[in-house]
Amino acid sequence: MKRTLFAVAAALALATPFAASSAWAEPPGWDDHQHNGYTYKGKWHYGPPPASYKNVELGYHSWRKGDHLPTYYKSRYSEVDWRAHHLKAPPRGYHYVQDDKGEIILAAIATGLIASVIANS
Repeated sequence: MKRTLFAVAAALALATPFAASSAWAEPPGWDDHQHNGYTYKGKWHYGPPPASYKNVELGYHSWRKGDHLPTYYKSRYSEVDWRAHHLKAPPRGYHYVQDDKGEIILAAIATGLIASVIANS
């Protein structure tokens, strides 16, 4: 009995990362340069929609203080050299990143909480 439970638990543990990664596959029509989120059931969400969501409307909304930068963007946006852009040093635990449209975002490294947004000028 214990061996069966262990085998089932091991199989689930191995299958979970693959299921999670496939849920975040970019949907048809997704373009990082034109979209940063989607509307689903009347509510806006940043990042690409999960593959299981149907009838979503892709779009772009400006980032706002208090929103969260989804983990999807951690590997997509480049970190900004704050000295080269003449910005204040980021607080401990925060960093500046730049999106595809040129906006610079000050976000918490661990949680993605957006502290401020500097519009592209």
